[in-house]
Amino acid sequence: MKKYFNKFLIIFIAGVAITSCKKISDDINVNPNQPIKLSPGYGFTSALQYLGGTGGGNATTNINSAAGELYSQYLAETFYNNESRFALAQYDYQGYYTGPLTDLQQVITTNTDPATKGTKLTLSFGSNANQIAAARILRAFIYLTITDRWGDVPYSEALKGRDNLTPKFDAQKDIYTDLFKELTEAQAQFDDGGQLTGDILFGGDNTKWKHWANSLRAVMALRLSKVDATTGQAEFQKAIAAGVMTSNDDNATFRYLQEQNNENPFFGNYRNRYDYAVSDQVVNRLQGNNDPRLPVYVAPTSAGTFVGLPYGLAGEALDAYNIGTRSKKGNVSQIGEAYSAQDAPTTWTSYAQILFAQAEAAHRGWIPGGDAAAATLYTQGVTASLQQNGIEGAGATAYLARPDVVFNPATAVQQIITQKWIANYMGNGWESWAEYRRTGFPTLVDPVPTALNADKHIPRRQQYPQSENDLNKAHYQEAIARQGPDLLSTHVWWDK
Repeated sequence: MKKYFNKFLIIFIAGVAITSCKKISDDINVNPNQPIKLSPGYGFTSALQYLGGTGGGNATTNINSAAGELYSQYLAETFYNNESRFALAQYDYQGYYTGPLTDLQQVITTNTDPATKGTKLTLSFGSNANQIAAARILRAFIYLTITDRWGDVPYSEALKGRDNLTPKFDAQKDIYTDLFKELTEAQAQFDDGGQLTGDILFGGDNTKWKHWANSLRAVMALRLSKVDATTGQAEFQKAIAAGVMTSNDDNATFRYLQEQNNENPFFGNYRNRYDYAVSDQVVNRLQGNNDPRLPVYVAPTSAGTFVGLPYGLAGEALDAYNIGTRSKKGNVSQIGEAYSAQDAPTTWTSYAQILFAQAEAAHRGWIPGGDAAAATLYTQGVTASLQQNGIEGAGATAYLARPDVVFNPATAVQQIITQKWIANYMGNGWESWAEYRRTGFPTLVDPVPTALNADKHIPRRQQYPQSENDLNKAHYQEAIARQGPDLLSTHVWWDK
């Protein structure tokens, strides 16, 4: 009897052990404080925060990143000046894919999958159509940023997870074609259902999302002005007909908060590092035309003057310049409070920018009105930028009357792009860099005498991350065979 009891006891203990082991194996490496599935609204907010640099984004991946502002020469580096001298060639885009693009894909999947699209949790963040449409627009904006920085990149085979760890690189031309389609379809997809929540960009306003999508289509269309003007004109006209931004209320503006986890990145830098002063390219240009935006954009020095740090300065030449601190200013200007305060907002796409785009389109004959319409739209663009910075009345009138500001058909593109560059100060630096590559304006320091890249010119693209050569070599080699060497000097498809 004792023998049978012992056998039963052994079997019982073994069963308990197996059950316990299974429970342990099920629970191991599982964070009890982290949800198993991403809530679509939180994923959408997370994607926006990433682009603003407050939700995992960094100095090279957020939209108003220091790198983009340096490439566009809004800023000059004070101490560690390798980035403004183009010593950093390889920038990693993996964060875009593993961060906001993955979040937005999950939003789309959750709102599409029959098993999840009708749940109370999913619909608490807005109707399926509204969530999908906004996610598609934001995803297109991110891909536009990526492809304009690197050229041919993973697109059609990206975001497949373990199903495809080595996606092909799509040609930029094909990416643009699909982005036009995505933005066109997405802006038409919004419905009158539940309002989008978790939307810290437009507050769930469908009309503003539509206007942004169509405005991005117009921006993209102008990129084709030298490589495929016929397609560019057609896409531009369709974007305008669908409805672009109509006032500064439509601006795609990311708003920071007065707390450290969600603060303006440049406020954080000015807490103790002071890596960036306003460049002489900004200060000299604004001073030359008595631009009333100068004291908004630029902080005064200890002497009460506005002094830009010469762009690309290096070595002992920097010793003559001192940026100081917030409480004790130096002899070169910091970024103005309106753009570097803890809760200072940043605008990714502005009404002024889209008016300038229409002015250029009118000048090119892409839309009716010729230079008469171009002059009106250009003046409206300058006015919108002034108003965005709190400048109206006599100050605005005097500036608009200055000889170098009044529209001149003979120098139309230079004027339009230069004013667009001024209006985009500390906004989307990547956009200003793209427009410089497309048009050659405004006139910037190029070549940069102290640059550390081979030709000393402002880069035409950024090199792929090393991980692509190490882990996705076949597709990496296909891309460079099609696009050109993986160098800063290689032009992307639309940059002719």
